[in-house]
Amino acid sequence: MKKRVLLCACMLMLMAMCLSACGEKGTPPVLTVDGKEIILGESSSYNLPEGFECMLAGNAIPIGLMPANSWMSDLWSAQKDGETYAYFYVYNPSREEITYSRATIYKLSFCMNSEEKSYWAQNNILVNGINFCGMNSDEVKAAMQAFKAPKETSYGSLIYQDGQYSYVIRFGDNGLVEEVEIEMSIAKSYSEVS
Repeated sequence: MKKRVLLCACMLMLMAMCLSACGEKGTPPVLTVDGKEIILGESSSYNLPEGFECMLAGNAIPIGLMPANSWMSDLWSAQKDGETYAYFYVYNPSREEITYSRATIYKLSFCMNSEEKSYWAQNNILVNGINFCGMNSDEVKAAMQAFKAPKETSYGSLIYQDGQYSYVIRFGDNGLVEEVEIEMSIAKSYSEVS
């Protein structure tokens, strides 16, 4: 009888640990870019809407294959019709080499209301259906109320954490959102490609 009770207690503890581990993963952010949904940690630059050009600094496009279990330290930009929509970073979580355009986006950032306004697309990216353009700190907190209370930094940013996903929202001197950065933490065991 004691063995059964002990076995049941162990099973319940294992189930509780599994459930809590699942909760730590978080919900993948859904980014709407020019009307098309991109899921951070699942989509690649190949999934961006038609007409987008994705390139590295200096308008370079990497050729060849990206090694398995690697991440790229170089910053990519997603552009359309001469406007920049976002900067992003990619990684290859698979066990096989893939083309760079098929690598998974794990970090993405974009700006609005900035001094470089003409450089950035006016068609803002939606984050989980939210358009941060023109929002102040209180409006961001109201829009992000489904998340835990944010960490507020001394330099005027709000940081939200949802398991392995982080959201950093920076404000400009005018008090409005200037930059949004979303990142999925990736395993430190991946090798760097640059």
